[in-house]
Amino acid sequence: MPAAFARSTVITRRALMFALLLVILPTSAVDANVSSARLAIKDGVFSRTSVVVLKGGTLTLKNADNSAYRIKIGATLVVIPAKGSKIVPLPQRGTFSITCAKVPSLKATLTVK
Repeated sequence: MPAAFARSTVITRRALMFALLLVILPTSAVDANVSSARLAIKDGVFSRTSVVVLKGGTLTLKNADNSAYRIKIGATLVVIPAKGSKIVPLPQRGTFSITCAKVPSLKATLTVK
């Protein structure tokens, strides 16, 4: 009986360790496998400064402000209407700057893996 008890204790420990690893995975490992992402603009500020999406995925730009924005993603110009949104396909790998000529402090980085 002690051998059976020892075996079940080892199995329980392994299951707990596996569960713990699932809980504490770094967010970058999770973000790296995202096929679509959202980036919001509110009060002239992006909701985050970096976005990671897989090649072939999409980036949805959501504007919560009352004025339109002309956003450049790399060399691509995207106009986001006031209180509107745009979905941008991401067919190419790379790191791209997201900027706005109207609001120079409105900056973020897009990484397409």
